[in-house]
Amino acid sequence: MAKTADTISAYWALRSEIESRKFAPIYLLHGDETYFIDAISDLIESKVLSEAEKSFNQSIVYGKDVKMPELMSMARRYPMMSDFQLILVKDAQDLKEWDMFLSYAENPLKSTILVFAFRNAKMDLRTKTGKLIAKYCEFNSSKLRDYQIKNWLPKYAESKGRSLDVEAINLLLDLLGADLPLIHNELDKIFITVKEAYIRASHVEEHVGFNREYNVFELQTALGNRNFNKSVQIAHQMSVRAEKGEFMRMVPVLFGFFTKIIAMHNSKAKSPGELASEIGVAPYFMDDYLRAKSNYAMSDLEWAVSQIKYLDLRLKGVHRGAATDGELLIETVVNILKKTK
Repeated sequence: MAKTADTISAYWALRSEIESRKFAPIYLLHGDETYFIDAISDLIESKVLSEAEKSFNQSIVYGKDVKMPELMSMARRYPMMSDFQLILVKDAQDLKEWDMFLSYAENPLKSTILVFAFRNAKMDLRTKTGKLIAKYCEFNSSKLRDYQIKNWLPKYAESKGRSLDVEAINLLLDLLGADLPLIHNELDKIFITVKEAYIRASHVEEHVGFNREYNVFELQTALGNRNFNKSVQIAHQMSVRAEKGEFMRMVPVLFGFFTKIIAMHNSKAKSPGELASEIGVAPYFMDDYLRAKSNYAMSDLEWAVSQIKYLDLRLKGVHRGAATDGELLIETVVNILKKTK
């Protein structure tokens, strides 16, 4: 099974082989992007065995719980009333004693499909064991850049019998950042809820939460307008209404907003359309960005970015004291607007 430096191309090629039931005896799924690793793991789990065969022939273990001798013993078992047995090792980066695995990797059982699924980690392919495992099937899942995600999402939608408007894709990235698992989670919700084949920005607005009165985009607009009262009001309401994990998702949105305004100050673009393309903003958002550009000097923008970075650290537990997430957000908003004159 061939490997390639292109995560997306490698994913589709590997997916095609698995769907055609061309299985490798050992799979090494590793890298920084967990979405593709999980997707391939799930596909293997759905394709190797039928539901009836899984009871006796499927084992899911975790790297921190299973010992290498135990895993090798499992791999050497023969399947019961099935052509294959499947062993899926999740969090395989926690496995120890990889040198012991060399003897099995040199002569793996053809009836055993053994999957090593790493999470946010890579196997050392310089070792003898690593080199040998990689010969069977190695999938290196690298983080995608924004432009790669924009290329990926239409293909993903097409695989689901849907199509995506360019502005819908931009809107997803503006809200969720380059968090591929989160984007897919929200997109799959849209696919379930929206019956139309063509997904527009309005669908994203409706189902990802942009239409709520108090959300990160309303806060972004209020900050861009330097409207102190409105910004604090929105931050306060968000502190009351925000869902679990929502504050952490706000940080990259606000960070992206202010860094794009900095880019606008440094740009030599001659028109709003050219500027929108340069900074990667949907045209219908440009009025907000242009107003913010006129309201913030460069020193104020640099201060705002520093405050958002500090918010990120505090949400993660650094220097946060007893403050709630909502209180940290309100404090950040006040600090940003008090600095700007």
